[in-house]
Amino acid sequence: MLVEQFIYIFVIILIGVIVLNLRRRADGSRSGYKLLLVLLGILLGLSTIGAAPLFPFDPYFLKSLSVFLLVVLLFELSIRLNPDNIRLTKKNITLFFTILIVNIIFLSIAASFLLKINFLSGVVFALIMSSVEYFLVDYLKEEGDLANPLVIFFGFGIMIFYGLQDTMINNVYFFLKYLLIGLGTGVIVGIMVFKSMKNKPIDSAHELGLIAVAVSTYIITEQLAGSGLFAVMVLGMFFGNSYVRKTSSLRSFSPFIFKSLEMLIYLLIGFVVVVNFSDGLWWKSLAIFFLYILLRFIVIHFTYRRHSIQNKLLLTFAPKGMIVGVMILVLGVYHSVEQVLINATILILVYSLIAGMFIEYIEHKKMLRLDKLFKILVNIRFGRKRDLPRLRHPHTYHK
Repeated sequence: MLVEQFIYIFVIILIGVIVLNLRRRADGSRSGYKLLLVLLGILLGLSTIGAAPLFPFDPYFLKSLSVFLLVVLLFELSIRLNPDNIRLTKKNITLFFTILIVNIIFLSIAASFLLKINFLSGVVFALIMSSVEYFLVDYLKEEGDLANPLVIFFGFGIMIFYGLQDTMINNVYFFLKYLLIGLGTGVIVGIMVFKSMKNKPIDSAHELGLIAVAVSTYIITEQLAGSGLFAVMVLGMFFGNSYVRKTSSLRSFSPFIFKSLEMLIYLLIGFVVVVNFSDGLWWKSLAIFFLYILLRFIVIHFTYRRHSIQNKLLLTFAPKGMIVGVMILVLGVYHSVEQVLINATILILVYSLIAGMFIEYIEHKKMLRLDKLFKILVNIRFGRKRDLPRLRHPHTYHK
């Protein structure tokens, strides 16, 4: 029953809220929190009562929910594609496309060879690995806000194009029409909706309304044989650059919506994974992860020549997150790529979050050392007893 499915979702969100509160009370690692959600999701997905799963999700419900999470996340990411948020400098654009091309050339080949998957799946994997999370490094914000929505769109767009079974000319014609329908739908819906919202303050009810509009736009565009994801991305960009957004305080979704989205993505990963890490998948995925780190470090090294090695490593080891998670979820639930690739990507996500925990630990220790040094300097400058009264006019000593 549909009611039971929503009860399962409510319980999963409740579990996520408990984990989040524990993390906040303990002032724990953000990477550790995300890692715990992923591992807890896998544990819940494997848990059974007798012979029955603990959370017996209906496959069709899980598919619909996965697409819903993808659409909402893409819409939220597309809102950030505006000049107020991203400075489209030569360095930002060059960095993104350089990393994208390098990953497609090297990571796709490595994944195809080590995991024995087809080259198309390897390209999709390389695109997924080109996403950028900046919850630990704010300096990566512009790169991440530019890369993440494009990575999602490119990944599914390539799969749609290569899934066409016709001549090259007909395939190109169909794909261009597919994009144009998405473009037109996104623009028309955007004009209709945001004209009605003009001069109105945006609150939480409007945020829910925007989500409903984004999902409806996706469904309508797909029914018209267009790209629903492209329509949602255009809609998000339209809103992000519109007068309505600029006259409101909305820069992204409210913490409640965003955190719920994050919890569901990480926890539901465990319900699409088939735990089978045989044939050396542990070390193969680890080798691919190290190759990714090496490639990214080389690009970062030549892009930010004046940065120290420590800062370059910090930019290199920025952990993966929701983009990788939602791609795993959708590709896994629809069986769009080989299961071995899904399992390897989950392992790489785990490795990345473990590295993120290590980075957070080092940065925390560095901040503690800086605070200690600051206190020492303050004591040297003012002495230990900082509560002594101070005369405003030193010349009064001579009176």
